[in-house]
Amino acid sequence: MSNSEQSSLPPLLQSELDAIIKKHLMFVKAKNGGARAIIKFKSIAGLNFHGADLSGADFTGCDMRNCFMSNGNFLNAVFYGCDLKGANLSKGNFSRADFRGADLTGADLTDADLSKADMRMGAKIISQNATTHETVQSLDGTTLFKGSDLENANLSDARAGQVDLSQANLTNARMANIDLSQANLENANMARVDLTGANLENARMAGVVLTAAILNDSNMNGAHMDYVLTDEAKGKVFDYSAGEDSPLVQMLKSHAQWIQFEGKGGGQRADLSGYDMRNITDLARYTLTAVKAEAAVFQGMALLSAQMQSGDFKGSDFRDVKFIEADLRASNFVGAKMSRANLSHANLSPLFFAEDRKIVADLTDVDLSFSDLSGCNLQNAILVRANLEGSNLSEADLRGCDLTDANLENTNMHKTKKSD
Repeated sequence: MSNSEQSSLPPLLQSELDAIIKKHLMFVKAKNGGARAIIKFKSIAGLNFHGADLSGADFTGCDMRNCFMSNGNFLNAVFYGCDLKGANLSKGNFSRADFRGADLTGADLTDADLSKADMRMGAKIISQNATTHETVQSLDGTTLFKGSDLENANLSDARAGQVDLSQANLTNARMANIDLSQANLENANMARVDLTGANLENARMAGVVLTAAILNDSNMNGAHMDYVLTDEAKGKVFDYSAGEDSPLVQMLKSHAQWIQFEGKGGGQRADLSGYDMRNITDLARYTLTAVKAEAAVFQGMALLSAQMQSGDFKGSDFRDVKFIEADLRASNFVGAKMSRANLSHANLSPLFFAEDRKIVADLTDVDLSFSDLSGCNLQNAILVRANLEGSNLSEADLRGCDLTDANLENTNMHKTKKSD
Protein backbone atom coordinates (compact mmCIF):
# COMPACT_ATOMS: atom_id res chain seq x y z
CA MET A 1 0.00 0.00 0.00
CA SER A 2 1.48 3.37 -0.99
CA ASN A 3 1.23 6.51 1.12
CA SER A 4 -1.30 7.95 -1.31
CA GLU A 5 -3.73 5.04 -0.98
CA GLN A 6 -6.65 5.21 1.42
CA SER A 7 -7.04 2.46 3.97
CA SER A 8 -10.08 0.19 3.73
CA LEU A 9 -10.08 -0.24 7.50
CA PRO A 10 -12.48 1.73 9.73
CA PRO A 11 -10.75 4.92 10.94
CA LEU A 12 -9.98 5.93 14.50
CA LEU A 13 -9.88 9.65 15.29
CA GLN A 14 -7.09 11.31 17.26
CA SER A 15 -9.54 12.12 20.07
CA GLU A 16 -10.57 8.46 20.24
CA LEU A 17 -6.94 7.33 20.38
CA ASP A 18 -6.22 9.87 23.14
CA ALA A 19 -9.08 8.44 25.20
CA ILE A 20 -7.77 4.90 24.72
CA ILE A 21 -4.27 5.98 25.74
CA LYS A 22 -5.66 7.59 28.90
CA LYS A 23 -7.59 4.44 29.87
CA HIS A 24 -4.57 2.24 29.13
CA LEU A 25 -2.39 4.32 31.44
CA MET A 26 -4.98 3.82 34.19
CA PHE A 27 -4.87 0.07 33.40
CA VAL A 28 -1.06 0.03 33.70
CA LYS A 29 -1.33 1.78 37.07
CA ALA A 30 -4.13 -0.62 38.17
CA LYS A 31 -6.61 2.22 38.64
CA ASN A 32 -10.39 1.85 38.47
CA GLY A 33 -11.84 2.55 35.03
CA GLY A 34 -8.67 1.50 33.23
CA ALA A 35 -8.70 -0.76 30.19
CA ARG A 36 -5.98 -2.37 28.13
CA ALA A 37 -5.59 -0.77 24.69
CA ILE A 38 -6.79 -3.26 22.09
CA ILE A 39 -7.02 -1.60 18.68
CA LYS A 40 -7.35 -4.25 15.98
CA PHE A 41 -7.90 -3.78 12.24
CA LYS A 42 -8.31 0.00 12.48
CA SER A 43 -6.85 2.84 10.44
CA ILE A 44 -4.86 5.07 12.78
CA ALA A 45 -2.51 6.34 10.09
CA GLY A 46 -0.74 9.61 10.88
CA LEU A 47 -1.95 9.84 14.50
CA ASN A 48 0.20 11.04 17.40
CA PHE A 49 0.92 8.83 20.41
CA HIS A 50 2.43 11.67 22.48
CA GLY A 51 5.22 9.47 23.92
CA ALA A 52 2.59 7.51 25.87
CA ASP A 53 2.96 4.31 27.88
CA LEU A 54 1.21 1.64 25.82
CA SER A 55 3.12 -1.36 27.12
CA GLY A 56 1.22 -4.54 26.36
CA ALA A 57 -1.18 -2.85 23.90
CA ASP A 58 -2.48 -4.80 20.91
CA PHE A 59 -2.54 -3.18 17.42
CA THR A 60 -2.97 -6.35 15.35
CA GLY A 61 -3.63 -5.65 11.66
CA CYS A 62 -3.78 -1.85 12.00
CA ASP A 63 -2.85 0.73 9.38
CA MET A 64 -0.27 2.82 11.29
CA ARG A 65 1.49 4.51 8.39
CA ASN A 66 3.31 7.72 9.32
CA CYS A 67 2.24 7.51 12.97
CA PHE A 68 4.29 9.54 15.46
CA MET A 69 5.31 7.10 18.20
CA SER A 70 8.62 8.63 19.26
CA ASN A 71 9.68 8.26 22.93
CA GLY A 72 6.76 5.93 23.67
CA ASN A 73 6.79 2.82 25.83
CA PHE A 74 5.56 -0.16 23.80
CA LEU A 75 7.10 -2.94 25.88
CA ASN A 76 5.45 -6.27 24.94
CA ALA A 77 3.09 -4.50 22.51
CA VAL A 78 1.64 -6.41 19.56
CA PHE A 79 2.10 -5.01 16.03
CA TYR A 80 1.30 -8.29 14.30
CA GLY A 81 0.63 -7.67 10.60
CA CYS A 82 0.61 -3.86 11.01
CA ASP A 83 1.45 -1.38 8.26
CA LEU A 84 4.00 0.96 9.87
CA LYS A 85 5.57 2.38 6.72
CA GLY A 86 7.16 5.78 7.36
CA ALA A 87 6.23 5.77 11.06
CA ASN A 88 8.42 7.54 13.61
CA LEU A 89 9.38 5.08 16.36
CA SER A 90 12.61 6.81 17.36
CA LYS A 91 13.78 6.52 20.98
CA GLY A 92 10.82 4.27 21.76
CA ASN A 93 10.87 1.15 23.92
CA PHE A 94 9.78 -1.83 21.81
CA SER A 95 11.49 -4.48 23.87
CA ARG A 96 9.80 -7.89 23.46
CA ALA A 97 7.31 -6.35 21.01
CA ASP A 98 5.68 -8.58 18.39
CA PHE A 99 6.41 -7.30 14.87
CA ARG A 100 5.70 -10.55 13.02
CA GLY A 101 4.44 -9.85 9.51
CA ALA A 102 4.62 -6.07 10.04
CA ASP A 103 5.79 -3.61 7.37
CA LEU A 104 8.17 -0.92 8.68
CA THR A 105 9.56 0.12 5.30
CA GLY A 106 11.27 3.51 5.66
CA ALA A 107 10.36 3.83 9.35
CA ASP A 108 12.49 5.88 11.76
CA LEU A 109 13.76 3.66 14.60
CA THR A 110 16.85 5.63 15.58
CA ASP A 111 17.85 4.99 19.21
CA ALA A 112 14.90 2.61 19.62
CA ASP A 113 15.03 -0.43 21.91
CA LEU A 114 13.95 -3.60 20.07
CA SER A 115 15.78 -6.04 22.33
CA LYS A 116 14.18 -9.49 22.34
CA ALA A 117 11.56 -8.29 19.83
CA ASP A 118 9.92 -10.86 17.55
CA MET A 119 10.53 -9.86 13.93
CA ARG A 120 9.99 -13.19 12.24
CA MET A 121 7.59 -13.95 9.41
CA GLY A 122 3.94 -13.63 10.28
CA ALA A 123 2.53 -17.10 9.73
CA LYS A 124 -1.05 -15.88 9.42
CA ILE A 125 -2.79 -12.51 9.61
CA ILE A 126 -6.57 -12.27 9.74
CA SER A 127 -8.17 -9.13 8.28
CA GLN A 128 -11.75 -7.96 8.51
CA ASN A 129 -14.29 -6.48 6.15
CA ALA A 130 -14.70 -2.77 6.94
CA THR A 131 -18.52 -2.97 6.77
CA THR A 132 -19.50 -6.36 8.19
CA HIS A 133 -16.32 -6.96 10.27
CA GLU A 134 -16.36 -10.54 9.06
CA THR A 135 -13.10 -12.37 8.56
CA VAL A 136 -12.24 -12.24 4.86
CA GLN A 137 -8.71 -13.52 4.34
CA SER A 138 -5.56 -15.08 5.75
CA LEU A 139 -2.17 -13.87 4.57
CA ASP A 140 1.44 -14.95 4.96
CA GLY A 141 3.71 -11.98 5.55
CA THR A 142 7.45 -11.28 5.77
CA THR A 143 8.39 -8.67 8.34
CA LEU A 144 9.77 -5.67 6.43
CA PHE A 145 12.27 -3.19 7.82
CA LYS A 146 13.42 -2.26 4.31
CA GLY A 147 15.17 1.10 4.24
CA SER A 148 14.36 1.77 7.90
CA ASP A 149 16.65 3.96 9.99
CA LEU A 150 17.83 1.85 12.94
CA GLU A 151 20.92 3.87 13.82
CA ASN A 152 21.96 3.26 17.46
CA ALA A 153 19.01 0.88 17.89
CA ASN A 154 19.20 -2.04 20.31
CA LEU A 155 18.18 -5.31 18.64
CA SER A 156 20.02 -7.63 21.01
CA ASP A 157 18.48 -11.11 21.33
CA ALA A 158 15.78 -10.25 18.76
CA ARG A 159 14.25 -13.05 16.72
CA ALA A 160 14.55 -11.85 13.15
CA GLY A 161 14.90 -14.91 10.99
CA GLN A 162 13.91 -14.18 7.36
CA VAL A 163 13.27 -10.49 8.14
CA ASP A 164 13.83 -7.97 5.32
CA LEU A 165 16.39 -5.37 6.45
CA SER A 166 17.64 -4.57 2.96
CA GLN A 167 18.83 -0.96 2.47
CA ALA A 168 18.35 -0.32 6.22
CA ASN A 169 20.65 1.99 8.17
CA LEU A 170 21.93 -0.08 11.11
CA THR A 171 24.92 2.10 11.95
CA ASN A 172 26.07 1.57 15.57
CA ALA A 173 23.20 -0.86 16.22
CA ARG A 174 23.56 -3.39 19.03
CA MET A 175 22.65 -6.79 17.61
CA ALA A 176 24.35 -9.23 19.98
CA ASN A 177 22.86 -12.73 19.88
CA ILE A 178 20.24 -11.72 17.31
CA ASP A 179 18.85 -14.43 15.05
CA LEU A 180 19.15 -13.20 11.45
CA SER A 181 19.20 -16.60 9.79
CA GLN A 182 18.01 -16.35 6.16
CA ALA A 183 17.42 -12.60 6.63
CA ASN A 184 17.69 -10.17 3.72
CA LEU A 185 20.37 -7.59 4.62
CA GLU A 186 21.34 -6.65 1.08
CA ASN A 187 22.93 -3.18 0.78
CA ALA A 188 22.28 -2.40 4.45
CA ASN A 189 24.67 -0.06 6.27
CA MET A 190 25.99 -2.06 9.23
CA ALA A 191 28.98 0.13 10.01
CA ARG A 192 30.19 -0.24 13.63
CA VAL A 193 27.40 -2.72 14.38
CA ASP A 194 27.88 -5.19 17.25
CA LEU A 195 27.02 -8.68 15.96
CA THR A 196 28.63 -10.62 18.80
CA GLY A 197 27.14 -14.11 18.89
CA ALA A 198 24.68 -13.29 16.07
CA ASN A 199 23.27 -16.00 13.84
CA LEU A 200 23.61 -14.91 10.20
CA GLU A 201 23.44 -18.36 8.69
CA ASN A 202 22.34 -18.24 5.03
CA ALA A 203 21.65 -14.50 5.31
CA ARG A 204 21.63 -12.44 2.12
CA MET A 205 24.38 -9.85 2.68
CA ALA A 206 25.40 -8.73 -0.81
CA GLY A 207 26.53 -5.11 -0.79
CA VAL A 208 26.44 -4.77 3.02
CA VAL A 209 28.66 -2.11 4.63
CA LEU A 210 30.51 -3.85 7.51
CA THR A 211 33.22 -1.32 8.36
CA ALA A 212 34.42 -1.51 11.99
CA ALA A 213 31.78 -4.16 12.74
CA ILE A 214 32.18 -6.52 15.71
CA LEU A 215 31.70 -10.10 14.52
CA ASN A 216 32.98 -12.09 17.50
CA ASP A 217 31.46 -15.59 17.65
CA SER A 218 28.94 -14.76 14.92
CA ASN A 219 27.71 -17.55 12.66
CA MET A 220 28.00 -16.56 9.01
CA ASN A 221 27.87 -20.01 7.48
CA GLY A 222 26.28 -19.89 4.05
CA ALA A 223 25.87 -16.10 4.09
CA HIS A 224 25.94 -14.51 0.63
CA MET A 225 28.52 -11.71 0.83
CA ASP A 226 29.23 -10.40 -2.68
CA TYR A 227 30.65 -6.86 -2.76
CA VAL A 228 30.66 -6.43 1.03
CA LEU A 229 32.43 -3.23 2.10
CA THR A 230 34.78 -3.71 5.06
CA ASP A 231 37.75 -1.73 6.39
CA GLU A 232 39.80 -3.33 3.63
CA ALA A 233 40.09 -1.11 0.55
CA LYS A 234 37.75 -1.90 -2.33
CA GLY A 235 40.02 -0.94 -5.20
CA LYS A 236 43.07 1.27 -5.54
CA VAL A 237 43.95 3.71 -2.74
CA PHE A 238 45.94 6.92 -2.49
CA ASP A 239 48.70 7.29 0.08
CA TYR A 240 47.44 10.44 1.78
CA SER A 241 49.97 10.44 4.62
CA ALA A 242 52.12 13.13 2.99
CA GLY A 243 49.29 15.68 3.02
CA GLU A 244 49.83 18.42 0.42
CA ASP A 245 52.67 16.41 -1.15
CA SER A 246 50.57 13.28 -1.60
CA PRO A 247 49.89 11.91 -5.12
CA LEU A 248 46.18 12.73 -4.78
CA VAL A 249 46.77 16.38 -3.98
CA GLN A 250 49.26 16.70 -6.81
CA MET A 251 46.73 15.13 -9.16
CA LEU A 252 43.99 17.52 -8.05
CA LYS A 253 46.30 20.54 -8.38
CA SER A 254 47.07 19.49 -11.94
CA HIS A 255 43.34 19.02 -12.48
CA ALA A 256 42.60 22.53 -11.20
CA GLN A 257 45.12 23.91 -13.71
CA TRP A 258 43.48 21.86 -16.48
CA ILE A 259 40.11 23.36 -15.55
CA GLN A 260 41.45 26.91 -15.31
CA PHE A 261 42.93 26.86 -18.80
CA GLU A 262 40.21 24.64 -20.31
CA GLY A 263 42.71 21.90 -21.08
CA LYS A 264 44.87 24.17 -23.23
CA GLY A 265 47.36 25.53 -20.71
CA GLY A 266 48.88 22.55 -18.95
CA GLY A 267 47.55 20.30 -16.27
CA GLN A 268 45.68 17.05 -16.68
CA ARG A 269 42.18 15.86 -15.95
CA ALA A 270 42.03 13.87 -12.71
CA ASP A 271 41.00 10.24 -13.09
CA LEU A 272 39.87 8.61 -9.85
CA SER A 273 38.27 5.62 -11.56
CA GLY A 274 38.53 2.41 -9.58
CA TYR A 275 39.82 4.15 -6.44
CA ASP A 276 38.47 3.67 -2.93
CA MET A 277 38.29 7.26 -1.64
CA ARG A 278 36.94 6.54 1.83
CA ASN A 279 40.22 7.42 3.59
CA ILE A 280 40.16 10.98 2.19
CA THR A 281 38.29 12.98 4.83
CA ASP A 282 38.55 16.45 3.25
CA LEU A 283 37.91 15.71 -0.43
CA ALA A 284 35.11 18.30 -0.66
CA ARG A 285 37.56 21.18 -0.25
CA TYR A 286 39.11 20.45 -3.63
CA THR A 287 37.67 21.48 -6.99
CA LEU A 288 36.24 18.33 -8.51
CA THR A 289 34.62 19.95 -11.53
CA ALA A 290 34.76 17.61 -14.56
CA VAL A 291 36.65 14.95 -12.61
CA LYS A 292 36.45 11.38 -13.89
CA ALA A 293 35.66 8.75 -11.25
CA GLU A 294 33.97 5.71 -12.74
CA ALA A 295 33.42 2.68 -10.48
CA ALA A 296 34.98 4.51 -7.53
CA VAL A 297 33.98 4.14 -3.87
CA PHE A 298 32.81 7.21 -1.93
CA GLN A 299 30.46 5.40 0.49
CA GLY A 300 29.72 7.32 3.68
CA MET A 301 31.84 10.35 2.81
CA ALA A 302 31.02 13.98 3.61
CA LEU A 303 30.87 15.95 0.35
CA LEU A 304 28.88 18.92 1.60
CA SER A 305 28.81 21.85 -0.86
CA ALA A 306 31.26 19.96 -3.10
CA GLN A 307 31.96 21.34 -6.59
CA MET A 308 31.39 18.24 -8.72
CA GLN A 309 29.61 19.61 -11.80
CA SER A 310 30.23 17.94 -15.20
CA GLY A 311 31.77 14.93 -13.47
CA ASP A 312 31.78 11.36 -14.76
CA PHE A 313 30.75 9.09 -11.88
CA LYS A 314 29.30 6.18 -13.80
CA GLY A 315 28.82 3.09 -11.64
CA SER A 316 30.34 4.61 -8.48
CA ASP A 317 29.29 3.90 -4.89
CA PHE A 318 27.85 7.00 -3.18
CA ARG A 319 25.70 5.22 -0.59
CA ASP A 320 25.23 7.20 2.66
CA VAL A 321 27.17 10.18 1.24
CA LYS A 322 26.28 13.67 2.48
CA PHE A 323 25.86 15.77 -0.67
CA ILE A 324 24.01 18.63 1.05
CA GLU A 325 24.05 21.75 -1.18
CA ALA A 326 26.59 20.13 -3.52
CA ASP A 327 26.89 21.38 -7.11
CA LEU A 328 26.36 18.30 -9.27
CA ARG A 329 25.07 20.02 -12.42
CA ALA A 330 25.42 18.12 -15.69
CA SER A 331 27.17 15.19 -14.02
CA ASN A 332 26.92 11.57 -15.15
CA PHE A 333 25.79 9.20 -12.39
CA VAL A 334 24.52 6.40 -14.67
CA GLY A 335 24.19 3.16 -12.71
CA ALA A 336 25.58 4.67 -9.49
CA LYS A 337 24.64 3.43 -6.02
CA MET A 338 23.23 6.37 -4.02
CA SER A 339 20.84 4.80 -1.54
CA ARG A 340 20.44 6.63 1.78
CA ALA A 341 22.42 9.58 0.40
CA ASN A 342 21.59 13.08 1.62
CA LEU A 343 21.20 15.32 -1.42
CA SER A 344 19.04 17.95 0.23
CA HIS A 345 19.27 21.25 -1.69
CA ALA A 346 21.87 19.80 -4.07
CA ASN A 347 21.93 21.14 -7.62
CA LEU A 348 21.45 18.58 -10.40
CA SER A 349 20.13 21.01 -13.02
CA PRO A 350 21.67 21.50 -16.50
CA LEU A 351 24.72 23.51 -17.46
CA PHE A 352 24.21 25.88 -20.39
CA PHE A 353 27.12 26.43 -22.79
CA ALA A 354 25.22 28.35 -25.45
CA GLU A 355 21.70 29.41 -26.12
CA ASP A 356 21.00 26.15 -27.93
CA ARG A 357 23.31 23.78 -26.02
CA LYS A 358 22.90 22.37 -22.55
CA ILE A 359 24.10 19.27 -20.72
CA VAL A 360 21.78 17.69 -18.18
CA ALA A 361 22.49 15.50 -15.17
CA ASP A 362 22.13 11.83 -16.10
CA LEU A 363 20.93 9.51 -13.34
CA THR A 364 19.73 6.66 -15.52
CA ASP A 365 19.47 3.38 -13.57
CA VAL A 366 20.66 5.08 -10.36
CA ASP A 367 19.63 3.59 -7.01
CA LEU A 368 18.41 6.56 -4.93
CA SER A 369 16.20 4.48 -2.63
CA PHE A 370 15.55 5.95 0.82
CA SER A 371 17.63 9.03 -0.02
CA ASP A 372 16.93 12.63 0.98
CA LEU A 373 16.33 14.79 -2.09
CA SER A 374 14.32 17.48 -0.33
CA GLY A 375 14.71 20.86 -1.97
CA CYS A 376 16.96 19.33 -4.64
CA ASN A 377 17.08 20.98 -8.06
CA LEU A 378 16.50 18.18 -10.57
CA GLN A 379 15.33 20.30 -13.48
CA ASN A 380 15.64 18.39 -16.78
CA ALA A 381 17.56 15.57 -15.05
CA ILE A 382 17.34 12.09 -16.58
CA LEU A 383 16.01 9.61 -14.01
CA VAL A 384 15.01 6.85 -16.40
CA ARG A 385 14.57 3.56 -14.48
CA ALA A 386 15.90 5.24 -11.33
CA ASN A 387 14.98 3.61 -8.05
CA LEU A 388 13.44 6.32 -5.84
CA GLU A 389 11.59 3.99 -3.48
CA GLY A 390 11.07 5.58 -0.08
CA SER A 391 13.01 8.72 -1.02
CA ASN A 392 12.12 12.22 0.13
CA LEU A 393 11.46 14.53 -2.82
CA SER A 394 9.55 17.15 -0.86
CA GLU A 395 9.96 20.64 -2.34
CA ALA A 396 12.30 19.26 -5.03
CA ASP A 397 12.23 20.85 -8.49
CA LEU A 398 11.25 18.16 -11.00
CA ARG A 399 10.32 20.42 -13.91
CA GLY A 400 11.36 18.80 -17.17
CA CYS A 401 12.65 15.76 -15.34
CA ASP A 402 12.47 12.40 -17.19
CA LEU A 403 11.07 9.81 -14.77
CA THR A 404 10.29 7.16 -17.36
CA ASP A 405 9.95 3.75 -15.64
CA ALA A 406 11.28 5.20 -12.36
CA ASN A 407 10.26 3.46 -9.13
CA LEU A 408 8.33 6.02 -7.05
CA GLU A 409 6.87 3.60 -4.49
CA ASN A 410 6.35 5.27 -1.10
CA THR A 411 8.13 8.41 -2.33
CA ASN A 412 7.38 11.70 -0.57
CA MET A 413 6.36 14.16 -3.30
CA HIS A 414 5.02 16.89 -0.99
CA LYS A 415 5.21 20.33 -2.62
CA THR A 416 7.42 19.16 -5.49
CA LYS A 417 7.60 21.46 -8.51
CA LYS A 418 6.45 19.72 -11.67
CA SER A 419 5.95 20.71 -15.27
CA ASP A 420 2.40 21.69 -16.20
